Amino acid sequence: MIINYTGEKNVTDAVCQASQSNGGANWPPAGNAVRCSINRDTWISSINNEKDGSNGGAERLKLKGQQEYTIIDIDPSPLMGKIVTGALLHFRSATPVKAPVSRLGVSTLASKWIEGASENYKTEKGSSCFNYSEYNTDYWAYSGSSFMDVVFGRGNTIWKFADCTSPDSNGWQACAVDPDVIAARLSGISYGFGLYDEVGSTWSQNKGEFRFNFFPNRFIYSRESGKSAPWMKIWINGEDIVPPEEITFIEVDINDFPAGQALVRWQTPEDHGGGKTMGFHISYIADGDERHVPRYLIPVAGKPNEIVQMHIQDIPFKPGEIIDLIIKPVDSAGNVGKAFRKKIQLSQGQQMPEIEASDILPFSPNRVLPVAGGLKISVVDLLDKIDPVRGEMIPSQYDGYKGGNHLYSAKEKLIRLHAAKNETVHFQLNLEGRSSNVSISYNFNNNPEFRPKIFQFAYVETGKGKKTGFLPDPLVPLDGSFSIPSNTGNTRISNQTNHSLICEVYVPHEVMPGKKQGELVIVSGHEKIKISVDLTVWNFTLPDKLSFVPEMNAYGTRPLYNDLNYYRLAHEHRTCLNWLPYGWDGKPSFAPEWSGGDFIWELWDKKVAPLLDGSAFADMPRKGEPVDVFYLPLSENWPVNIFDHYKPSYWADEAFSDEYKKKLGRAFNKFALHCNAKGWNSTAFQFYLNNKIYHRKNFPRSSAPWIFDEPVNTQDFWALRWYGLIWRDAVVPVMGETMMWYRADVSYTQYGRDILRGITDIEYIGNNNYQKTRMKDDERVLWGISGFSEYGTSNMIDASNIQSVMWCISAWSRGAKGVLPWQTLGSRDSWKTAEQTALFYPSNQGPVPSVRLKAFSRGQQDVEYLALLSRAIELPRYAVAGWLANTIDLTEVVEKQHEGDAGTAMFNKVTPVELWELRYRTGKMLSGKNLPYKKSISERNNKISKDTALPEIGYVTVAPTVESHKPSCDNFKHN
Repeated sequence: MIINYTGEKNVTDAVCQASQSNGGANWPPAGNAVRCSINRDTWISSINNEKDGSNGGAERLKLKGQQEYTIIDIDPSPLMGKIVTGALLHFRSATPVKAPVSRLGVSTLASKWIEGASENYKTEKGSSCFNYSEYNTDYWAYSGSSFMDVVFGRGNTIWKFADCTSPDSNGWQACAVDPDVIAARLSGISYGFGLYDEVGSTWSQNKGEFRFNFFPNRFIYSRESGKSAPWMKIWINGEDIVPPEEITFIEVDINDFPAGQALVRWQTPEDHGGGKTMGFHISYIADGDERHVPRYLIPVAGKPNEIVQMHIQDIPFKPGEIIDLIIKPVDSAGNVGKAFRKKIQLSQGQQMPEIEASDILPFSPNRVLPVAGGLKISVVDLLDKIDPVRGEMIPSQYDGYKGGNHLYSAKEKLIRLHAAKNETVHFQLNLEGRSSNVSISYNFNNNPEFRPKIFQFAYVETGKGKKTGFLPDPLVPLDGSFSIPSNTGNTRISNQTNHSLICEVYVPHEVMPGKKQGELVIVSGHEKIKISVDLTVWNFTLPDKLSFVPEMNAYGTRPLYNDLNYYRLAHEHRTCLNWLPYGWDGKPSFAPEWSGGDFIWELWDKKVAPLLDGSAFADMPRKGEPVDVFYLPLSENWPVNIFDHYKPSYWADEAFSDEYKKKLGRAFNKFALHCNAKGWNSTAFQFYLNNKIYHRKNFPRSSAPWIFDEPVNTQDFWALRWYGLIWRDAVVPVMGETMMWYRADVSYTQYGRDILRGITDIEYIGNNNYQKTRMKDDERVLWGISGFSEYGTSNMIDASNIQSVMWCISAWSRGAKGVLPWQTLGSRDSWKTAEQTALFYPSNQGPVPSVRLKAFSRGQQDVEYLALLSRAIELPRYAVAGWLANTIDLTEVVEKQHEGDAGTAMFNKVTPVELWELRYRTGKMLSGKNLPYKKSISERNNKISKDTALPEIGYVTVAPTVESHKPSCDNFKHN
């Protein structure tokens, strides 16, 4: 319903005249105001079982950060043909004292929805909930999508936020709504309005006591409440009866797109009726029927003559199908322009060529094992894990596996290996029994350039109580003879009957392809067993520059630059150690000295230059290859002291002095200039904000006013954007060829909207899934820059080591640039008690690897095979990933110990034999392609360009001046 607004006085109108920095200058809007009733509303939840529940019949609506949202609508028909200049949403708070609405985001909605009549999260067939636009019938967008795919920048939607007036004596509040958001409803490119609590969690600090209020429940009354129902006041200024100009051309790109897809571009036509071109109505004719393109795929209009793009996907078109595409522009008053019509052909897609099945099979199972000095000798995969007491295996294997598998024939006393050049290949030797004197040798006498290595396992205690046991994980270089039970490491197992060793050989670049003969000799007591090793060297070489980076993340206050041994160990394993040099107070333990105008670089350069110019690795397999990624020591509290410039606010653009912003920008600029002048162009330098406001509860010196790492609330994403804009402005003009990356670690990608689009160079995604990958892929196709890696945790020691390999393969197939276990440095205690995060074990002789680190190495090398395959057959990654998904089970289950856990992706349906077969089939095909060696085969320089366009988001463009709600804080500085 719409009636003329008579201008009756109420408290919310009076409060809208208050002063505040955001808005006000263009208030009130031009024209006359009308009152619009809310004709349908509901609230939905993203939490657990509530995702399928509806609240369309409830008398209250809830707003609760990223957890609960409200959807409302008006009847737009009486406003058609009018020019909207401004709007206010009036609503009555049901929690005006405890939790009023502070800042409200209002978005267009790119999907139809059903209000329903449910309450208390009850499921209702056909009604809208978080997971479905119509419960159990239609998703909001593509299959598996959610509400967040069709609001707040996703699904080609637009949004803005504004501060709400404080509740009046009756609880009424008002909030500005952007005129474009209203106009989108008139034009038919939106189906309602999504409402979002932008502040979310709140905090206070008074008299030294810090409190964090996690997602307060903010209730407002719904239309079912009668006189307390929300309503809109909308200003209109004249009429617009002139439709937009015609679209004159389109461009269609089908190169490298999957079958049935295309990217269509056209120019936004001008509008001369007083409003502006708002969007488009698009349909297509196929098989004689006209059908609408889903709204979430259709772009909103750009500025006049600006190019817009539509990615045709999710529609079941045939490969190479020709359709008749019809595009009609529509303006802000709802006037529809003439149809542009053209036949276009969609992508034929690109199919993988047939990759031959393996022409060799695993050796036959055999329970009869060779024996030397009372020790039964078996060989298994690097990824197998054997209990030192019971001999049980993780993952469990078939009977006779130890004597006959894909690597080993006990009958023939033969180990069979395959490797590319510049690859390290492993096997695991298991000795069952007891012996006081055992020695092992592993040699390729005809290939002195091969330098095989042998590591023996140490064991750590796993489990608790009655489930306590021991399992292998640390790997100690073999030095002389040993005994069983083993004396290696800090744990002694008196009843040990199984001891394992990892044998490996690196194949140098210059080795000629073909079969190489080696020998493994086991001596126990006075008996000796010789086992032949057949190593086939493939006719291709892995690149020195990693195409995919398993990034070994590290925290700690002890600088790792002193002897570089951790970096060298990571480098040897085709991974990259990345050590964050600051803690929760933001102060780095090692950094160049800051004079206020420039840095004193000498000492810092001396320590870090070997990592960045590659000289630290001059004697290693990938000779002279610099580290792939490198944390800069920059933070919110260094080199500029945040406590001298921060005024408590939930919004970064309000919180800081201009001096803080200028000093930060100067420091960023100096780092970019220096790294570029040094020619350090192979390493991605990362400015990364890691700290969290709620750390102040137990660590008062914590310097972060927001949740930077794994941002949760809009205020957190907005703060990351604010710092990123400073970085972009300071660094992009001067960085040259140096990769200066602004990084964010984001678990809740679906709630980040488009806030960081064009800001971050790379995002590390936690708990990745199809929805998050789809969001990043849409950004890549439509906007260009969208690099991401996945972060989580390595598998627990009592779980299968297949996880590390499969995580690499799965992440690569989804488009990731790498994986990152969030912590990798073990402690002294980790030699005795199992630590999931101990991939490097400290020792007096320098760090030693875990077998899980070697599993990451195996995973990285497997990804190089796949990347080389993509290059060899000249097909994009998605084509190889499609073949991969049909070849091996990529199904994963993310295991979390608690809600804040980074999570561990487990792959329980894959065996070492299947991975061996995948590797063999790929390797044999590549070996026949005669590929020339390339030091690097992938493009990693995804740095933001100065020309990268930013979305028009943020504050409502026409709004009254309203004071923003701020934390209650008498002193943010620590004592």
